[in-house]
Amino acid sequence: MKIKTNLLLLIIIAVCLSACGGKGENKDMKKPGKIERITPTCVLVVEINDRIFYAHIEDNSSADAFIQNLNSGGITVNMQDYGNFEKVGALPFELPENDKQITAKPGDIILYNGNMITLYYGENTYNLTKLAKIENITKEELSKVLGDGDVTIKFSLEWGE
Repeated sequence: MKIKTNLLLLIIIAVCLSACGGKGENKDMKKPGKIERITPTCVLVVEINDRIFYAHIEDNSSADAFIQNLNSGGITVNMQDYGNFEKVGALPFELPENDKQITAKPGDIILYNGNMITLYYGENTYNLTKLAKIENITKEELSKVLGDGDVTIKFSLEWGE
């Protein structure tokens, strides 16, 4: 009887040790002396009439150059309505173009001619360079925020981990 109890106890200990990684190691623990590298990420902040929106930045050289230009501080762009589907304004710098045939939709932030920035509240198909996208906003919501006629929009960055 004592042998059966000892054998059962050994089996229980073996099961517990194997559940803990076999050697008592926690695989999620950091190794001493190892430096964890955190890559900062940024989000484009779009401020329109005291409303703040966050835009996902595209992965292209135009968007990269736009971010580099915003690193030293935000910019404010006076924008006019064009075609009842976008607001357009001049950038204070030139950006490389990566034009391709796309259909811009509400919330798309587009580079045009390398020195013009547009914020779409409607749709248009053309050769364009997409810089960023304000997610989860409808044409109606964006049209209301932008209003009729001219608007001033501030573009800046927020950094996080």
